[in-house]
Amino acid sequence: MPAQPMDVSYFGDRGHVPLRVALLLAEVAGILLTAPAGSARIMQLRATARTYRRAHHRAVKAEAKDSSKARR
Repeated sequence: MPAQPMDVSYFGDRGHVPLRVALLLAEVAGILLTAPAGSARIMQLRATARTYRRAHHRAVKAEAKDSSKARR
């Protein structure tokens, strides 16, 4: 499959690039733009889950402590 030349214009620069190379560069640029945002969102969700998990464990502990006092 022959490489099809493609005109590319980026911030005022112009050039000719094979279509495959242009698509590869677009894919890499997309990954570089979305990966940090996705990683930040995952870290935010993990922190929220950790907060809820700790609060739940504290509540379970307090409930167990209260129920053991009520049995006496």
